[in-house]
Amino acid sequence: MNRVVAELSNLRIRFPGSDKDAVAGVSLTIGAGECLALVGESGSGKTLTALALLGLVPSAAVVSADRVAVGDTDATSSSDRDWRSIRGRLAGLVSQDALVSLDPLRRI
Repeated sequence: MNRVVAELSNLRIRFPGSDKDAVAGVSLTIGAGECLALVGESGSGKTLTALALLGLVPSAAVVSADRVAVGDTDATSSSDRDWRSIRGRLAGLVSQDALVSLDPLRRI
């Protein structure tokens, strides 16, 4: 089995004033060398799920998960400082609009 590089278990994200979860019960595991595509309708929670793997969910959101891990770091209850050490070194995000996200002069 491949080494696990990212893992989410039972991710839930809710915004104040809403009676429904924006993301409900998402679990995924990404192994070394694997590629994962999050596919779904607009507003289905793809971006929020990816942001949760980087600790970048908007501060107004209420996030809960049984496990959030990037590399060997269990980030379930990581501080902002801990997340800063994860981002860029262990994980990054290229947003949906690749035409404005990717710069042909920079390596990714």
